[in-house]
Amino acid sequence: MKNIGILGVVVIGRNEGERLKLCLQSVIKPKCKVVYVDSDSKDGSVEYADSLGVSVVKLNDDKPINAAIARNAGFKQIMNEEPELELIHFIDADCELNTDWLEYALTVLTDDDKLSAVCGRLREKNVKQSIYTQLCDMSWYIEPGMIDSCGGIATIKVDIFKQFNGFNETLIAGEEPEFYSRVREKGYTVRCLDIAMGTHDCAMVSFKQWWMRTVKTGFGFANGSQWGAWSKRQHSILLWVLLIPITILCGSIIESWLLTSALIYPIQILKIAIKSTIPYSFKGKLLDASFCVFSKFPQFVGMVKYQVSRLSKEQSKNIEYKA
Repeated sequence: MKNIGILGVVVIGRNEGERLKLCLQSVIKPKCKVVYVDSDSKDGSVEYADSLGVSVVKLNDDKPINAAIARNAGFKQIMNEEPELELIHFIDADCELNTDWLEYALTVLTDDDKLSAVCGRLREKNVKQSIYTQLCDMSWYIEPGMIDSCGGIATIKVDIFKQFNGFNETLIAGEEPEFYSRVREKGYTVRCLDIAMGTHDCAMVSFKQWWMRTVKTGFGFANGSQWGAWSKRQHSILLWVLLIPITILCGSIIESWLLTSALIYPIQILKIAIKSTIPYSFKGKLLDASFCVFSKFPQFVGMVKYQVSRLSKEQSKNIEYKA
């Protein structure tokens, strides 16, 4: 590997146990600074990171904790220790980084002055564990090329991150697209590379976990109104959760046969599956399309949660789906 001394890695996690160990082992490399930000774990995560000689930032739950706060804290710490860093890679503790990713990202970013950040193909580690891990794997797919936003696992130029003051810490979801929207407004680009970046282990095996994760997604869509994003997604949720069901119900009271108009849901599922361009079998596309339509309901719950938090004028607590 080339000398990657100008690159640092910030790992964030909370009670990730064995997943954290695998994550840290995948990012610890010669001349690459690593900082771990722990969000009040109770499973020995801090002690393990310490044993590897990794710098640790500990966040306590006496005040709100979310991914944006953790990443910003990690960035501040790593810059205090290594102020000459030029690139920063953010990764969650439930992920493992591909061996060649840092070298490849470094080469691409240093060759393009306007390129602010890059991400790559993220795969679910235990994709066959449940239908929920399959759904997660499909959700990670991003078509290679110029994109609007990377997710939380990405390599970013330090000067760009500084210039735009990092992630918005008031957001418990959607902090990445909000950050990249500010970056793109100033003419910088974001790119998904056609190379494996790493694996993710969502450990999602129950419907309840999927539901809570999707509630958080809906919360993120709603708080997008703070920065002028996702209005179409919010309208779509309201259409499929409220307007269409109410219309069908009212119509069936007048004419019972109008209940058949509920077939609009399976028709929509089929339509989404046919139009899908994700590189999976049609069976997989049908599964993804089915949950795409059904996901509107927990997303609506997330939108309601956002409005409640907004009206109460209190910063929302992080919505977690893992045990």
